[in-house]
Amino acid sequence: MRMRRRAFHACAALVLLGALAVEWAGTATGRPGSGPRETVNQRFTAKRAGVPTGASFTGRFHAAGDPQGSPPFLERMVMHPPKGMRYDTRVPARCTASDPQLEAGGPSACPANSRIGHGTAEGLFLVPGTSNVVFDHFKHHVDILNNRNEQIVLVHSEGYTVARGELRPNGSWVYDLPTCFPHPPGGCADEYIVQLMTTSVVPRYTRKVKGRLRSYATTPPRCPARGYWKTVVALRWSDGTADNVATKQPCRGS
Repeated sequence: MRMRRRAFHACAALVLLGALAVEWAGTATGRPGSGPRETVNQRFTAKRAGVPTGASFTGRFHAAGDPQGSPPFLERMVMHPPKGMRYDTRVPARCTASDPQLEAGGPSACPANSRIGHGTAEGLFLVPGTSNVVFDHFKHHVDILNNRNEQIVLVHSEGYTVARGELRPNGSWVYDLPTCFPHPPGGCADEYIVQLMTTSVVPRYTRKVKGRLRSYATTPPRCPARGYWKTVVALRWSDGTADNVATKQPCRGS
């Protein structure tokens, strides 16, 4: 049961992974987007086009049309940043530690400057074999580490649990979210991990390379005439439904 509990904490953190959330001082105000089962809000610290930026994201999940109810199991989340948004995972140091090394050593298994952010993960761990009996309602601190085209999420639970998100060539962040543990290739026969809320913060991260300033995250090269960029969050739920929710980030020309 202890292994399952630790696994739950890791799985809940995967939603972070879009990897960018929480409200924090200095972040440009964003406009949340809502769907039948979610409210999401992507924010950037910069409004100007084509400049280094920090980013944040908040996601809250609930039953369809019922903010007080529990949502279905969240199986996949894909973050589609605004067109032209760039992430360069060559800028921070890379954490190449294996999962066993990370579970044993936590952030100390990685270079200190590979830590790019932090956040929280909250959710419900249901008693396996039941549909609504809660074994644990948790909220844990999370560290976010950089790797090549990847974010590593370390959940501070009973020791450390590990989750990873992938940066695709098209610029999207993809998270396939386990709803049980271990997660078999064919999917879970019994699902019991429920996502409720996730927050994460990735501050502005820059580094000079051969005299040139490079950034982990860079805003799109142009601000549309409408005055905002748009991030689309695609969510796939265990009941067969799928939601696409847009959240807006105010911008101005460079």
